[in-house]
Amino acid sequence: MQRPDKCGIIATVILDTGRSPGWRPSMDNTKYSFAYQPILNAAQASVAVELIYRRENGDHEPAVVADAVVSAFIHSGLDDLLRLRRAFVPASPALLESELLNLLPADRFALEMDLSTVQACTERCQELRAQGFRIVIDLSGMAVTDLASLGESAAQADVVKFDAAPVVAGECDDLVMEAWGQGAQLYARSVDKTEQFEVLRRKGFHLFQGYYFARCTEITGERADPQKLAVLDLLSKLAADEDDRILEDTFKTDPVLSVHLLRLVNSSAFALPTSIRSLKHAFSILGRKQLTRWLQVLLYVLNGDGKASPLMELALRRARFMEYVLTYRTHHSSSLLQEEAYMVGLLSLADVLMSWPMEKVVKRLNLADELREALVDRRRPLGRLIVLCEALEQADFDQVDAISAELLLTQEDVMTAQNEALAWAQRICEGGGEDSAQQQQPQSDGQ
Repeated sequence: MQRPDKCGIIATVILDTGRSPGWRPSMDNTKYSFAYQPILNAAQASVAVELIYRRENGDHEPAVVADAVVSAFIHSGLDDLLRLRRAFVPASPALLESELLNLLPADRFALEMDLSTVQACTERCQELRAQGFRIVIDLSGMAVTDLASLGESAAQADVVKFDAAPVVAGECDDLVMEAWGQGAQLYARSVDKTEQFEVLRRKGFHLFQGYYFARCTEITGERADPQKLAVLDLLSKLAADEDDRILEDTFKTDPVLSVHLLRLVNSSAFALPTSIRSLKHAFSILGRKQLTRWLQVLLYVLNGDGKASPLMELALRRARFMEYVLTYRTHHSSSLLQEEAYMVGLLSLADVLMSWPMEKVVKRLNLADELREALVDRRRPLGRLIVLCEALEQADFDQVDAISAELLLTQEDVMTAQNEALAWAQRICEGGGEDSAQQQQPQSDGQ
């Protein structure tokens, strides 16, 4: 799948600040809570999601699992999220036999089950594979050191899922080799450190679940990327309401940033009748609000090869979630507070991006005290919204409930905002528009 270049990504971000075209209100959000955790491939591109759910009455019977999966797809906007990605969902024997599976598009789902379920339902697994479902043997949470062999079951699976820690420790190399020898993809969950990811990749793993890419690793004695520092300085000047002449002088000292800006404003996204040939003209076209958003996203684009990264997508999810909550789900919310919510969400991962303590990032940006407290201490309403985002990412539903109650948000508010943010961030990162996304097929990795 082709990804947009950095100008295409950022133009879409600053021009598309409303609801995504595929957005619609949830029909059944009060019944279940959902969390979605990204699954990356070895190139660190997001190719699938792990679907985690909780029924509000705590019922986890097999029939309820089936109902939850179908509800997520039909009623909660999961169909929009899975245009280009596959969902990995838990599957019991009851779910495998359920007619509700007929309501789901097989090419968008991977069914996770333990080894005993695969062994007991061999024929049914073969039927489901023929329909297009992927079968995942889930060994995570098992004492794999006590498991001598996968036996013939490995041949029935498309993917074998392991806990990251024992694989990294070399405790189940024989099982890994057996799964690999049967042609199954290797999937590691709970990858919490970059070092783990590197070891797993060397061992031949294909899929990785975990937020290792969003962990801050402070680097001492190394100079930060000068372009990122230039962007931080520009954001600081915008926050201080410096005049255009000072901004223009800053751009002039960094030709690369100037080229990025002129390419952006001259792109087809703005459909201008004439080309922009000066920085001053570009400022007048963009305006300070859009210039600020562009610079905030540019920080993440500069982090790699100009393509959207999982870290950028996560930051966009947080930004849109927080902005959405304040725009559609609270009363008496000013446009300034909505802009601050978007900015705080986007900058909530800037410490990871810069490999700096958040206090240092905030000081460099010269932010107001209330924004500093939100980013550094997770205080005030915006800080608590960051905590809510983090709880959703970790599928910590008890924490989600507690913070939601604190902020006077209903469960439906949170689920609807989450779905909107996920769909919007994915669309931004994967093509910049619903029409182009619908024309593309799911990626092969993990799918």
